Amino acid sequence: MGSTPQGLLGAGPPRPPGALRGPLLSLAVDILLPLLVYYAARALGADQGPALLLGGAPPALRLLAGAVRHRRVDGVDLFLTVLLVAAALVSLVGGGPRVLLFKNAALSLAVGAWALGTAFTRRPLAFQLGQRMHRGESVRARSGLWRNSAPFRRGQRALTLLWGAEQFLDGGVGALAAATLPPDTVPLLDRAVSLALLTLAAGITAGYARRFRIRHALPLFGAPAPATAPRAPRAPQAPRVSSTP
Repeated sequence: MGSTPQGLLGAGPPRPPGALRGPLLSLAVDILLPLLVYYAARALGADQGPALLLGGAPPALRLLAGAVRHRRVDGVDLFLTVLLVAAALVSLVGGGPRVLLFKNAALSLAVGAWALGTAFTRRPLAFQLGQRMHRGESVRARSGLWRNSAPFRRGQRALTLLWGAEQFLDGGVGALAAATLPPDTVPLLDRAVSLALLTLAAGITAGYARRFRIRHALPLFGAPAPATAPRAPRAPQAPRVSSTP
């Protein structure tokens, strides 16, 4: 699995300087760092199996560090952590490098299935990830949009379907590569395909969010503008009676 849909959060509307640091760090830890760890371990003489296990450690450690830092584990992180732990246990029980290579494809397919499964629930994945970008009043404002705006709900569901399809395609290509290519070439190809698909999905997300904002005057990721309370009509004033003749 190249990256979770969390990396797509940077594709929304413009954000303050430094706000992209989190998504970019996630992409580096989930895609680039595992690749560097794997090939470094291979260069140092490690077998393919241990090198693949080491390469899968950075994403798991990032999720664990996030849970410790925020002192909470939300549904997204919990789901991904369980998948990573399960994949590592399966890899340790048995199987050669091919099994470990199929692990990444299986994770992407599982994330894709989960994303598609949330598309028509009370809280689709796109809405959950959007909520994580905000705090306090902005979170409550977006919850109000979800309750009161049918176009907003359709937009969140459409993006969830997009990200689920991207993960499914990523997993399908990864499984094909793991079954047919030399093991040492699969990690590099897997990350390259993941980055390409993620970039494509991010571009579609950004364009869709822009058109949605223009059409409905609503942000798919940002917080809605404070509603201006309508002023109560002023009571008609009685005509002034002049005291002068």
